[in-house]
Formats: sequence, structure tokens, C-alpha cells
Amino acid sequence: MRFTKLAAPFKFAPTQVAVLLVAVYAIVFAAVLQHDELPKVPKNTHGLDLDRAYDTLAKASSTRAGLITTRPHPYISHANDAVRRYILSRLEPLAGRHEHVHLSDDMTSNVTFAIGGDRIIYFEGTNVLLKIDGTDSSRDGVLFSCHYDSVSSAPGATDDGMGVATLLELAEYLSAPERRPRRTAVFFFNNGEEDYLNGAHAYFEHPWSNLTSVFINLEGAASGGRPLLFRSTSYGPAHAVASKAVKHPHATVLTSEAFSLGMIRSATDYEIYARGVKGEVDGLQGFDFAFYKNRAYYHTLRDSIPGMGHGEARKALWAMLETVAGSGVALLNDDESGSDARPPIYFDIFGRSLIILPMDTFYGINIALLVIGPLSTIALVVWVILASKKRSDMEAVPTEHTESKWRLMTRAVLGWERFWIALIFTALVHVALTIGFLHLNPNIVHSHAYAVLTIFLGLSFLGIVLPLQAFHAILPPTFASQKLTTTLSLYSFTWVLLVASTIAMSAKHFGSLYWATFFNFAAWLASILELVRAGWRRDPGNEMGTYSFLFTSPEEQQSRAEGAVPGRRLVRGVLHEAPEHPDDGHAEAGTNNGQADRGGDDIVETEPTEITPLIHQHRRRTEGGGEYLTVDSPEDVKVVGQPADEYGWWIAQALLLIPAIVVLLFQLEVLLLNATMHTLVDGSPPLTLYAILALFSTLIFIPIAPFAHKLPQSLNVVVAGFVILLLAICWTVFPFTQQWPFRVYFQQSVELASPQSAFSVVRAETTLTALKGYVDKHIVSDIPSSWHADVSCDPKGLRPDLMTCRWASNLLPFPGGNASITFAQEAQRKSKWLDVQTSLLNASRALISVRGQNTRGCRLYFDRPITFFYVHQSSAFPQPVPTPAPYGKMRLQGGYEMPAGGVKEARLWSRSWNRTFVVEVGWEATPDGDEVGLSGRAACEYAEYASGLGGPESGRIPAYEEVKQFLPLWALPTKLADGLVEVWTRFAV
Repeated sequence: MRFTKLAAPFKFAPTQVAVLLVAVYAIVFAAVLQHDELPKVPKNTHGLDLDRAYDTLAKASSTRAGLITTRPHPYISHANDAVRRYILSRLEPLAGRHEHVHLSDDMTSNVTFAIGGDRIIYFEGTNVLLKIDGTDSSRDGVLFSCHYDSVSSAPGATDDGMGVATLLELAEYLSAPERRPRRTAVFFFNNGEEDYLNGAHAYFEHPWSNLTSVFINLEGAASGGRPLLFRSTSYGPAHAVASKAVKHPHATVLTSEAFSLGMIRSATDYEIYARGVKGEVDGLQGFDFAFYKNRAYYHTLRDSIPGMGHGEARKALWAMLETVAGSGVALLNDDESGSDARPPIYFDIFGRSLIILPMDTFYGINIALLVIGPLSTIALVVWVILASKKRSDMEAVPTEHTESKWRLMTRAVLGWERFWIALIFTALVHVALTIGFLHLNPNIVHSHAYAVLTIFLGLSFLGIVLPLQAFHAILPPTFASQKLTTTLSLYSFTWVLLVASTIAMSAKHFGSLYWATFFNFAAWLASILELVRAGWRRDPGNEMGTYSFLFTSPEEQQSRAEGAVPGRRLVRGVLHEAPEHPDDGHAEAGTNNGQADRGGDDIVETEPTEITPLIHQHRRRTEGGGEYLTVDSPEDVKVVGQPADEYGWWIAQALLLIPAIVVLLFQLEVLLLNATMHTLVDGSPPLTLYAILALFSTLIFIPIAPFAHKLPQSLNVVVAGFVILLLAICWTVFPFTQQWPFRVYFQQSVELASPQSAFSVVRAETTLTALKGYVDKHIVSDIPSSWHADVSCDPKGLRPDLMTCRWASNLLPFPGGNASITFAQEAQRKSKWLDVQTSLLNASRALISVRGQNTRGCRLYFDRPITFFYVHQSSAFPQPVPTPAPYGKMRLQGGYEMPAGGVKEARLWSRSWNRTFVVEVGWEATPDGDEVGLSGRAACEYAEYASGLGGPESGRIPAYEEVKQFLPLWALPTKLADGLVEVWTRFAV
């Protein structure tokens, strides 16, 4: 009795199971969510000046002439020049103080490359580089890269102000003679990243690009939050993040492989560095380190210090600075750091430590588990069977019952199918849930992400638990306990997952299923424990309170169903029968050697013999015909009908199966949710996001399957009630809020008359691109210029999977460029917006010049593909017209050559304002020579506007200001293309 009381907390019973499982899941969920937040800034920053770095985010010069987080600064803005001047002002003193520090203000690197299969880029770079010579000149250097331009619709505090501030501080830190690194460090502040990664292409035109073989690229793919090791080329660079100096690593190989599969619609300079230049420079080894949370603010005005929340910007900056400094110093100073090119598998635990192994090591572990696990499990199963059969042979009783072979086989299967049925049931529940979200409110995850997550988790719990409880109540297994069968089924399931993970590593070098290794290992250990327990008891058990029906007769089962009775023994081979009564139906008192008349069918005790026990016993017969003797009187024997109590074993199994696995899976689910919850407004399919939630939520609760039948029904009621309440909210509320706003892509297109006539506006058109059902029904009607205009909406919009609505507007832009000219005067200078000249050189060559007022970005669109492209280095349209340039003049960067079918678009970027681009193009002449000449459009881009805090030389975009002013509070504008305004005209040669 005393033992029972002490052991009660460890008993395999509903209350104890519920308390343990709820506590474990609550602790894991709370810990993951807590560590998903930004850590506090430590008091000791180990020589890094966080105050100075944070000040960089707030201002760019003592005169506050160039703010890098309070106004947009795209490549085609004057604010961009101010940011560049500030970077130079910070780096020049470092180069002046130290002989081992060198500064390069690169105003000469030009690059031409084809990209996307349909366009060609000409870019004149304005990059800034700082080189800190290493003490060991024989070793390759490390490239630290960020970009200092922003998009036209955002001040770029995260994208990429954080990167600029981090590298400026790290350059200060490493330039000190006492901290001079062993390897050379190159700090690269590139321009034009937001416009097809132009600055990174220009890096390979600089001589210092030959010094580096490893890189760290800093990016901002969202706004604030914890920065993440976004992707890595190989094990060597990623291993640097495991340095002891990195106190809060945040990483998973899953995001890297999501990029490889095209699941993430984004591009960073990482791609250019990793690819290198064909025939000239090999690709570099390295990694992306980027912000990924709060993507609703990405490329909008809320990508700012206030947009990150009070005090969050400072913590976010420290999170990036600490990780980059720790991993960067490791790459610069450690032996062989960054040189291991094997594919890695890595992930963090609670943001405290980074687990990283080469993929081939993980592959070897998987192979071992795939072989050792099943063999050892099968061996233990055989042991349990033999031990149970041996016990059965020793304790067997004669049976009067026989069962058909098929009935026996059917009963033997019962218990092994229920895990798989529960799994299928859960999948069907999630299919129904996903259909409900897709039809009723697919975008609710944008603003109520954690409510949606809770719904999927709750239904996963119910989907696993309810079928297993129903089976246990209605059809309890008789040949083995439900816990044993479910545990072994769970192990089989994880073995299948492990096979998939191993194949992915071998065939595709994908390691995203790394968690399957741990899941299988935990399930294997849990199965070992369950089989050891069954072997120790010499029986796999059942749910009827008896031994397994596989090894005992029905008579013995019914006997054992009456529980453990002290002194009970089976009577073997001796039949006791009462003597027959006389015909008169009674016996005389005192006759029959003193036997008492017990009346009716009572059994009569006989005279003692040599087998009569010394202790008086009572005889009992079971309903099945078995017979035994007991020292207890019949009225004291209680029918139990319950399985033997279990103490402790189940706790060890639960702790093996649940905490570690749920940590790995829930961390991934939360990360993927934060990374994708705001991508639906960009056209990403909601089905993908809901499928991710369904998959991970199911995997998170699969480990409770062996214990599900013991959970109390009251817990199911609570979970179901909470899920129903959240569903009622999530399926009815509006999906966008002021805190988590909708994104609307803006561009204005202004068509001018052809160059042969006076330049005048033919049509000015405002376009808004966003999700169908919102831009057409909720957005456009709020913009005043659309009220009396003919609005047309095309489901096939200017961005994939989005709708574009357009209408004519009389809100014309002003290019600016002269502070002394008024708006009224500017309106009369429309002829200065564009200057386009053309000349036919021969049947397949033409010369086209284009110049835009107060811009340095223009485009050419061709009605037929061009196969030759060359930009002449002249400041005006040449007179007389030159002869066609040799084909060898067309020099494109290696690996980015002209496609065989040509391109139909050319984008031109100049480092100087009001540049005249003189472009020679060629095309394939037709065999008959009938089709001579070329036609198309010439355009220039503008991105400056009044509320963007542009200077006196900046332009104005009233149409964009109108959209900003009149959008609903739950929506924010962002840029559609390089320019907020494109001014264009047609040409023909």
C-alpha cells in the first residue's frame, strides 16, 4: 500500500499522463517562442561600439545632409549620393591612420551582363571598398559585403542600413593594429543591389576581387527581428557561425534549400559571389546573413527604426553585429576556416548553440540507423514472443474453446492498424481545414498568424488522439497492448521518414529532413524500452486485463480477468464432483460422514485426503469453464478486468519521444511561419503555407500516439472548444490591419509623343498591382484620380499571380534637377524629360541615344530581339555617325553571355546625372533582306518625390503622393519597378 502511494505520480493513468504531456508541450512551446525574440544587448560588447553603430542608422553626417534610415535612397536618387559620401567620410580616416588599411572609391568599374534570358544590363558602378591587409599574405582574403542603396518606397533601415552600420563598425574594430587579422579583409559597400544585383557584378571588375575566396553577405529580406543564416554554400563558412564568439546563432539548412528549390521569391548578392565569373574568377564560398521577419514592412516606409518597435532596432543591430563579428573573426584567423566545400547540415537550438555537421556524416548516421534499428527491434520482438510462449507453456490450462484460423489472424492484426488510421484521419482533417481557409479567408494568416498556427496544432492533437481513444474504447487490442503496437508503428513511420531523408541527401544533397534522424533515433529507443518491458513481463499484454490472447487460452484469460488473488492456484487434472442426492431430494442430517447439506447444486466437500491443503480453500469456476482454488471466500474476490499497472516506463518513453523532437519541429514551424506569413500579398500561393502548417503540426503531435488512449476526455473538450472559438474568429475577420498591412505595388507610366514631333504627353497612367479582390474592390475606389476615370483591371498583372488596375491621370511628375525652377516652369519643360536620337548603321545595326532629365537610369525596349549590344563611351550622339563596331567589342561578363535567341530589353545605369547613353545594337538580318530596321520604346526612370524628403534638386511624383495619402490605413504602397515613374516614347530606325 505504501509503495502504491509513493508510485502513484508515476502510474500510467489519465491524470498523470495529461499532466506530464501538457507540461512538456507547454514548456517547449513557451521556450521556442521566447527564444524566437531578440536577445538583450549585453553590458560587455567586447570592443564593438554599439552606440556608434546605432548612431549610424540615425544619421549619415554631422550636418544631417544624408540620412540613411529616414528617407529612401535608391540608385537613381540624390540621397543615394549623400549616403555614399557619408560612407567615404567614415572610411577615409581609417585608411589615413593605418598603413595596412586601404580605401578604393571605385568610379571606374563598368559591367555588362545578360540576365533572366530576356534582358541585358549595362551598369556603371559607384562602389566603395576598404581593404585591411592580413598578417599572412599567403592566404586568401574574406569579403564582407552589404549594399547601401534602398528601394524608392522605403528608407531601408533593415534593407540594408543594418548591414552598412554593421560593416562600418566592424571595419573600425579590425583596423586597430592590435586586432589586425591573419587573412586580408575586404569590406565592400556596393550600390545598385536593388536593381538586379548590379553592384555585386561590378565587384568582379575590381582588382581586389582576386584576393578573396570566402564571403559574408549582409541582407534584409524583411524588417527587424532576429537575423538568420539564410543560406550557405558549404560547410566551411557555415561552421564559422558555430564560433564561441557567436552567442546567439540562428540558422537552419532548410532556408538554404528553399532558395535552391525556388520556393523563396527573392535574390541577393550571394548568388553572384557564389557563381563567380566564368573563365575568370571561381565562385566564392560563403553565406547570406539576413533579416526575415515582419515582411509586411519590407520595401515600405515602415522599414524604419520606429517600424521595428521601441528598442527593437538596437537589439536587432546587435544581433547582426555580434554574429558577423564572431563568425568573421573566425574566418579571418582560424586555420583552414571556410575552406571545407562539403555540403553542410546545420540548425540552432534555442538560439544558444549551433549544431553543424558535414552532410556525409549525417548520411553515415542515417545508414547506421536504417540497418541497426530494424535488426535490433526485430530481435527484441522475437525475444518477447519466445519469453511469452515459454510462460504460456508453463502456466497453460486445458481449453475447451477453439477458434478458426482466419478469426485468429484477424484478432492478431487488431491494434497494429490504428496508428496509421489515426495518421490518415489527421491528414483528412487538415485537408478539410485547409479547404475551409482557402475558401473563407485565405489571407487571415497575414495578420493572425499565431491564431492560425494554434488551430492547426489543436486539430493535429485531436486528429491523433480521438481515433486512438475511440479504437481503445470500442475495439481494444487483445494480442498486444495498444501502447506497444502504437510505439512500434511510430517507429516504422519514422523509419520511412529516415529513408526519405537519406535519399534526399544522396540524390539531391538536401538535408532539410535532418530532424528525421533524431525522430527515428528517439522512436527506436522508445520501442526498445517498450519491448524490454514486455520481455521482462514475458508478455506483450493486451487491453483486457490479461495476458496476450496470442499465447493463452480463452479459459485462462477469463481466469486472469478476476485480478491478482492471494493464494490462488489452478487445479490441474483433478475433477471434484458433488455426490448425487437421493431421489427424495434431501439427505439426512449427520450422514455422509458428517457432510453438510448445502442444498441444490452446491459442491460438497469430501473427506480430507493426501492432497487436501492444510489451509482451508474455496473453489471457484470461471465463466469459461476454468477452475481454481483460493484461500479467500468467494464474496471477497473482486473481478478486476484491468491490465497490470505500469509505473515509470511510460515517462521515460515520453521524455525520449517528445521534448527534443518537438523543439526541432516547432522551431522550424515558427521560422517558416514568420518567413512566409506576409508573402501571400506578393502572390505566393496560400496552399503552400497551410500545407507547411499542417505537416509540421501533425509531426509535432505524432509522438503522443503511444499515450493518447490514456488522455482524459476533458482535455479533448478544452482543446476542441478553443479551436472552434479561434476558427470562428479567423474565418470571419478582415485579414489586414494597420499593424500588419496589405501591400500595393505602384508605378506611373507617362507616354510622350514620338521623337519626330514635339514632345508632349500622350497619356499618363497610374497602375496599382495587388491581390485580386482587394485592389479592385477596396483600393482603387479610394483614390480620387480614379473616381471619374475609366479603370481597367487585368487579372494577369504586372507581377505574377497579382491583378493590375490602371487609369489615366492628370497628375504629372516633375523630373526636377534645378532648384531655381518653379513647378509651373517645370510643367512647360516636358520636352526635357527625354532626348532620343536614332540612326541606322546598316541592315542589321543601329545607333540609339537616350538621355533623361535629372536621372541616371534608362531603358530600351525592342520589338524584335537584338543579338549585339555595345555602349559607346561618348557624352553625346556622335556626328558623323560611326561605322558599326566590331563584334568583339561586345564584352559580357563570363557566365552571363548573350542568349542565343537575343534579348528584347536593355537597362542602362550611369554613375553621373543626365548622362546620354549611346547604344549600338544589332539583330539577325532576314535571309531575303525584306525586314530592315528596328523599332521599340525608349524610357527613363524616376524615383524621387516630395514626402521622400528629397532635396531641392529632387523630382516630384504627385500620383504617388496621392496613393500614399488615400490608401486605407490597412494598406501600404511599395515600388513595382526600379522607378516609381517611367517616362517613355516610341522610336523607329
